[in-house]
Amino acid sequence: MLVTGDVKCLHCGFLSGRWIGPKGAPLTASGLRPKGGAKHEEPNGLLHCARCEGPVYLEDANAVISSTRLRRIRRLREQIARLDSQRAA
Repeated sequence: MLVTGDVKCLHCGFLSGRWIGPKGAPLTASGLRPKGGAKHEEPNGLLHCARCEGPVYLEDANAVISSTRLRRIRRLREQIARLDSQRAA
């Protein structure tokens, strides 16, 4: 199941953006939709506050319930897996 929510800093309370990803997964830059459209690069892939570099958490997490969106995401993942397997062969 996918969840979405606001990425908020534990130290300063700054809202870095919205995140969407699998339930229970670590907050990574790949799922972040930054506030204001700014790029958010992290060397280890995990998110930190855009203002103070503090730890972040997911606030107001909600399940993504759109079945069409979930089907689209599954199809895209299958296509990526096929491409990866073709490149490996």
